[in-house]
Amino acid sequence: MLLTHLDQSEMDFLQQIKKELSLETNDEVIKRVAAVLQALRQTLTRENANELVNQLPDFLKLAFIGNWDKNEAIVTVNHLDELVSLIQVRDIRSGKNYFTSEVQILSIAILTLKKLLQFNDLKNFKGLSPYIIQQLNEISAEEIAA
Repeated sequence: MLLTHLDQSEMDFLQQIKKELSLETNDEVIKRVAAVLQALRQTLTRENANELVNQLPDFLKLAFIGNWDKNEAIVTVNHLDELVSLIQVRDIRSGKNYFTSEVQILSIAILTLKKLLQFNDLKNFKGLSPYIIQQLNEISAEEIAA
């Protein structure tokens, strides 16, 4: 992915995740963000997924639609811990092993979803669990870093 076309807020997002998770490269960040977005996509109907992808900034659209199996089963998640489990299962199944722990998955999921809340009006997005949105709103930046 070409990072030269990103605006400052998008670069700041990547740098924040890179710093918080002690990752070496932007490529490592993008792979993990993509894993979160693709797991999130699996929790949405095709209609909701299409609606969300149209709301995403360009640099996240490719991450969201990557490896999209249109026949994959929709998984219902109502809490962040269920999303973390889904991300972990997908990571293990893919053999990519992007994540070293559930804590790392939770951190990147929170950072990614909180950024989506800033980029989009996800509070009113019908495809995302209101409980997850509530959990995200209750988590501060200090708690993510802890």
